[in-house]
Amino acid sequence: MKRLTPLGDDPAYVDRYVAIRNRKHLAVRNQLIAAHTFVEERYDELNEAIADDTLRLMAVDGRATPIKVALRACYEGATQPLRDLKKAIIAAQPKRLLKYCPMCGTTIHSTFDHYLPAVRFPEFAVHPLNLVPCCSKCNSTKDDDWLTPAGRRQYLHAFSDEIPDETFVRVTLHEEDAMLGVGARFSLVRPNGIEASTWALINSHFDRLHLLERYAELSNDEIAEVLSDCRIFIDAGGLDVRQFLGHRAKERFGIHGRNHWRAVLMQALAAHENLDSWLEGT
Repeated sequence: MKRLTPLGDDPAYVDRYVAIRNRKHLAVRNQLIAAHTFVEERYDELNEAIADDTLRLMAVDGRATPIKVALRACYEGATQPLRDLKKAIIAAQPKRLLKYCPMCGTTIHSTFDHYLPAVRFPEFAVHPLNLVPCCSKCNSTKDDDWLTPAGRRQYLHAFSDEIPDETFVRVTLHEEDAMLGVGARFSLVRPNGIEASTWALINSHFDRLHLLERYAELSNDEIAEVLSDCRIFIDAGGLDVRQFLGHRAKERFGIHGRNHWRAVLMQALAAHENLDSWLEGT
């Protein structure tokens, strides 16, 4: 997992909102025009909270309540400025980074998550830093439950949370019965350099989205595919399969981050003493 690139502020975020707002039906548009000062103030507050790492302190603003339907309509009704905004968020990301959902790394992104729930913060329904590309499973699992009862964030914010450049996703390989082949168990291990508050957020993100369990469920098929690729490499005249696999893992670390589960799995396979015997069985 790797931090996403925030959308640039030219045009300004509030100007993108205005472009979306101005394409709504007259009754909705007039409500939102009358409330423009409120929305602009809230955009400034969110921008500052993300910059200052105080996102958890963002409070619901009662001024949004009378116009919440109109505010949410900015996202719920498809308009060209909204489509342009979504495309711009995707286009801002490095190539191949969004091959996998940035929240889980297991499947493609297919929707956008409102990090601050739109039901509580409708004024941020089309704020570019509140629209996180993700898969439908992560979106539905996270839902509106972004804070603990004690007011701590439960999920990493893909645009602002810096993922430590240290390995904390670990995998243990094991041989299963002949029909299942090689399996994997994933775990989180805290490196010394990660602060307690950051580690608590990482742990919560993985726990709430059931990531270790999802990785394990996918590992058998992933291992079979990796071993098949290694077999093809050997059959084509490749000499050092461990080096081949290590290079593939390193490439994926560069794209998706040091803790992407597929890359961690490849690295573990490359280093395992039984790799040669597993290849003979493919």
